Amino acid sequence: MTRIQYTGNNYDELKAVLGDRLLAPYFCMGFTMLSVLTPDGPVNVNECDYVVISDDGTISTE
Repeated sequence: MTRIQYTGNNYDELKAVLGDRLLAPYFCMGFTMLSVLTPDGPVNVNECDYVVISDDGTISTE
């Protein structure tokens, strides 16, 4: 399992792990947000959220 916290400044680190499943960051009311494509649809990732990638490739957020 891989667990990475999104800090708002580590897009490249997440992109290296998630590849094309990670959408470009967007800014909303002074905060950076990301979207991650999962089999169940896109999942939003806010600053300070953790992206969790299970050994089977399943992606979730905490």
